[in-house]
Amino acid sequence: MIELSAVKKNKITLSDYNYRRDIENRLLLASFTTLEISLLEEILYSPIKAQIRKIAKNIDKTEEELLPILERFSKTGLLVIEGDSIVVDKETRKYFETEIEKFEPDFIPGMEFLQNLLKKVPIHALPIWYSIPRTSNNIFDSLVEKYLLTPQVFQRYLMELSFGDPVLSAMAQDVLRSSLLYLSAKELMNKYGLSREQFEENMLILELHFVCCIGYQKVGDGWEERVSPFQEWRDYLTFLKTTTTPVISDTSKIQRHRPHDFSFVEDMTAVLQLVKKQSTPLNPKGYAAMAARLQEAPPTPGYLDQIVRKLQLLKLAELDGDKLQASEPAAEWLEMRVENRALYLYRHSLNKIQSIELPPSLTSEKVIREAEKTVMRVLHTGWVVFEEFNKGVIVPLADHTAATLKKCGKGWRYALPEYTPEERAFIHAIIFEWLFEAGITALGTYNGKPCFTVTAFGQSLFG
Repeated sequence: MIELSAVKKNKITLSDYNYRRDIENRLLLASFTTLEISLLEEILYSPIKAQIRKIAKNIDKTEEELLPILERFSKTGLLVIEGDSIVVDKETRKYFETEIEKFEPDFIPGMEFLQNLLKKVPIHALPIWYSIPRTSNNIFDSLVEKYLLTPQVFQRYLMELSFGDPVLSAMAQDVLRSSLLYLSAKELMNKYGLSREQFEENMLILELHFVCCIGYQKVGDGWEERVSPFQEWRDYLTFLKTTTTPVISDTSKIQRHRPHDFSFVEDMTAVLQLVKKQSTPLNPKGYAAMAARLQEAPPTPGYLDQIVRKLQLLKLAELDGDKLQASEPAAEWLEMRVENRALYLYRHSLNKIQSIELPPSLTSEKVIREAEKTVMRVLHTGWVVFEEFNKGVIVPLADHTAATLKKCGKGWRYALPEYTPEERAFIHAIIFEWLFEAGITALGTYNGKPCFTVTAFGQSLFG
């Protein structure tokens, strides 16, 4: 999970605006009962001037029940009681219209909420707080681009984030590491010995740093305050969690395709040594001679063809009529350590995937390197079923961009790549051909399903 380290110096200063009023209103909202929320909603969606009698009738209460609550509301500046009516302040109403959304069943504590939160801060303070250009046409878009655009950008921001108060960092880490990706406000206050006011101030700071925010869950006659990451980040972390590839615990049921991590390189070596000693015809007799040179497990159908094609592709062997013979570079390659032979294969400019026909958009080195990164999620996991692994692949390929924060309808989300069948086949070929040949993955079958693991060699390369 993400660590918050002391690297980046923050410039957010609460005293740059009237944050005390914000804290007072947050304290008030946190103490509201269902009746008080119902009354607040009725006031917010009523005319500026409304009769108390009519409001009471609309929520099925008496005027006597509502008057003490209205008196309390009046202290916030939301309204003034004039005889048998109330008069609502327009500016204060705007504030509460935003805050009341937290109590709605379908409230999403996401980017829309963050935008409304930032509107309470004087606009001239935002470029100072977040180090964005003063000439920006859209401050929020600039913030998204700098801090939130992709999971990688946001994760790097979190890792560099520094708080002067260690309690803030600890609270953030607790929330980000929690199994359900939320904690109750009560739990956090008890753990860190915070008063309600201290807690609300801490939460305001965390919200303004885009780390986590408060939402409300109805419980009985009140609400439980819950602290979670902003919804878009929470959804992304949830995706990662639900697509974590399960490890194959009973490895005794795995049938390896080849016996060793460097089997393909070793098998290439065996065939090359054979044809170096004597040109070998590419006929059943010649293939039988090649198969006899391979160690332990017999090759699967087509495997010898794969080796022969690869030897020719890398110019280590060539055809002389219908016979395969070693070429000049073969002697030097055969003298290398097995790891160096694997690297030679992996890095060779002529090397390519041969099992499937690929469009130009999937043959560039950049796209291949991105596809290789799919193994990062299972780098140290052990043996996994490819079908399960494939569910969590989100690397950018060809025309796809990386997971990017985008406005989708009324909300936002990290839009993940959606692959075509052709691209899925390419990912399979990367794992089961490209990386296998270089000794980076080992292949097998588990209960009839293709499976693989990243080898120690692969871990050293990608770790």
